Amino acid sequence: MTLAQHLATVDLLRARAFPADGYHLAELAVEDPRAEQAEAEREALALLLADRWGPPDHLGLYGLLHRYGAGEAIPRPWDLLCTALPEVQLWRADGRWIVLGTPEEAGAPARLLVCVTEVDPP
Repeated sequence: MTLAQHLATVDLLRARAFPADGYHLAELAVEDPRAEQAEAEREALALLLADRWGPPDHLGLYGLLHRYGAGEAIPRPWDLLCTALPEVQLWRADGRWIVLGTPEEAGAPARLLVCVTEVDPP
């Protein structure tokens, strides 16, 4: 998948009405499944998104994961994101959060995830 296709996916997710749980989550295909390539694609996409909405906020999700593991009710999609992503880059545009991250999964092919949600980070 090219950067243009990644951008098109982000735009499509932003334009769609949300289901009842208030988010869309997509895995963007990475041609080379190495972690370095997924991170490079994440950074390249982040630069393009920063041209639209300014520099991203960086949010580490370990604290949220700890709260979730301790039994705190974390709203979707943040409960899913904190179990899959150690940190994210995020932007707020037109009342929606655009969240971008690469999971750290030992032995698994690298992935690039994007989430668009109206649910504020807890």
